[in-house]
Amino acid sequence: MIKIKVKKSLALLFLLIILFSCKSTYTKIGDKDANYIPYYLKVYEADSLFLVDNYKRSYEVLDSIFKRYEPINTQMYYEVYTYMNLKVILNKKITKKETKNWIVNYGITLSSLKNDSILKLYYSKKGRLNFNYPKLREEFISKLQLDLRDEIAKMIEQDQLYRKKDYQANIDKQDEIDEINAKRYIEIFNQYGYPSARVIGDYSIDKRIINEGIILLHTNNEERINYFLPKILEYIKKGEAYPMLYANMYDQYYLYNGGEQYYGSYTNKVDIPIAELNRRRKTIGLPNYGYEKWRFKKMFPDEEY
Repeated sequence: MIKIKVKKSLALLFLLIILFSCKSTYTKIGDKDANYIPYYLKVYEADSLFLVDNYKRSYEVLDSIFKRYEPINTQMYYEVYTYMNLKVILNKKITKKETKNWIVNYGITLSSLKNDSILKLYYSKKGRLNFNYPKLREEFISKLQLDLRDEIAKMIEQDQLYRKKDYQANIDKQDEIDEINAKRYIEIFNQYGYPSARVIGDYSIDKRIINEGIILLHTNNEERINYFLPKILEYIKKGEAYPMLYANMYDQYYLYNGGEQYYGSYTNKVDIPIAELNRRRKTIGLPNYGYEKWRFKKMFPDEEY
């Protein structure tokens, strides 16, 4: 009897160790020691596979990375949405729990479930939309900082106020606005973290595209180098800000101060060997140089990039 109890105890301990180990390897957005840079690189891999119709491998890449990282649904790539599409294309099982999670945590709309050319193949079938969507949508919206969304939209209006007009004649006024906005962004970072769509919502909220990063491209040199660039890199690793913003801020700074761009993100003219450029880009979670152009032409072959 004692031996049986000991064996049961050991078995239970072993199971707990396994469960704890599995849990500890899962990274959530905002984790203190998170590093989402490998995540971004896998997202680009899955994205490229999806665009060349290698759906099986694209799904495998996303499914694997989602088991190790909390999905972000990265701006422009929207890997959660791609994953949903792949589930339908590959005839994978979709539970109601999964659908509810996508609505509550990523703001997937009922309209997209009903009208998307791929998703509607699944959700048009009887019973698959049998859940309280308004309640789930409200749960999603309740987690957002909508007052902050409105405030940042107004800050962007101020940011562009004189840039849309005769900027040279109003440099002093614009510099004053930029200084106010930068100071407020520091306060926002301290209170909310990076104001991504996860914090302030996306286009589906009010049909407004809010480019929160544009304000950071107008910070002064000292603040950018000493505070904003290190802070944005920290947010990238936590899965809260996007690598391209950091690259734009970094490259713009050096170009405007007589240097050369480092990541090849700000202008099309690049004198750096492509292999070296790609090495640099990967260190902050960017795709290979030229991927954005290739992607655009793949998606919109008749459009000019």
